[in-house]
Amino acid sequence: MTLIATNNATNSFTDNIADDAPLSGTLRAVVSELCSTDLATLISSNSRASLSPTITHNLLRIDSSAFLLQYPRGAYTTARTVKRVSVVDFQTHVNRLANSISHINYKSYDCSSVIDQSSDVVAVDAADCADCEDCGEPEEVRKALESFRNAATLKRLLLPLVREGLKKYYEIEEENTWHIKGVSEAKITVLISYSFAKRQPILATHVSPLRAPRSGKCRVEVHGEPRKAAETKDSQWVRERRSLEASLHPGFNELLLYDSNTKNIYEGLSSNFFAVLHNPDTQRSIVTTAPKHCVLEGTILRIVEMICERDGIEFRFWFPNVADVETWTGAFITSTSRLVLPVELIKFRDGRPPVKLPTHDETIAHIREEVHKEIFKRAHRIL
Repeated sequence: MTLIATNNATNSFTDNIADDAPLSGTLRAVVSELCSTDLATLISSNSRASLSPTITHNLLRIDSSAFLLQYPRGAYTTARTVKRVSVVDFQTHVNRLANSISHINYKSYDCSSVIDQSSDVVAVDAADCADCEDCGEPEEVRKALESFRNAATLKRLLLPLVREGLKKYYEIEEENTWHIKGVSEAKITVLISYSFAKRQPILATHVSPLRAPRSGKCRVEVHGEPRKAAETKDSQWVRERRSLEASLHPGFNELLLYDSNTKNIYEGLSSNFFAVLHNPDTQRSIVTTAPKHCVLEGTILRIVEMICERDGIEFRFWFPNVADVETWTGAFITSTSRLVLPVELIKFRDGRPPVKLPTHDETIAHIREEVHKEIFKRAHRIL
């Protein structure tokens, strides 16, 4: 079913996902795209008056990963609502998108890079093209993406799309039998990409139910090497991690990437990881996580860092190491949907036995409580 939100432009975005997209359980989501004919208007307008761009909405049974894989490689981010009308750290998500799309170089021909099989586009990391004369991004593409690589103009493009996508999602949400009216929060995934076939940029959102483990704790496996260019939120990673996700054993919630040589733990497939150690000198806890330049710095990670600094909890960007796991007083992961989730069991695939961790660590409990409070302070009103 395709729904048109407004009718004040003659053309709608043509990179729509088909209505017969693969089903994913009973999940119902709204996929929204900003009409390409409205991009120039939104960018060039100096007025702060409310604009009503044409937005196409598709009601689909598809999860956020499948949504990202339907498009050419691009920059993405995942946000959550607060009280259904606001988005946590909206500006941070805008900045992340602008930064990530700036690090992706689009070109329409092969230059020993990974080709996106779902389109005619070849996208490579900008850093990888620094010394390659043939990897220059076409001027047409550069100009088309210029506004998306600027946080100020990107915000003006993104706000109406997120707003209308949320409105449409809440309309169809009422039809779900499991839905508790006016209570459930939403998860918002945003993608920026470029289609050479249509010769235009793509700005799309996916809005779906926000779900987290009901137990309030999680089980993790340690397996898989750290990813490249971790600082860029690139949808190519969604493609690359599929085999790792498929290998996750039943009953486990996350897979932690680690260096098989050093045994340093980096991050989860879709989360940041933290270990809590005991400092014998101060008799207090130390919260550790991988260095920023080695992982994707999630929005909740930043909140955890702020809380620790504010409340006098020692915080270090040190790699948690597999060899020290039995000395940890606790561990937790953070993500948009899960916020702070204590780890109760760590499973290894190198022959060593699994390790149970205490889930009632006072430091973790304090951080978890404060994060729940902080997201309300960082809420940006959308509706």
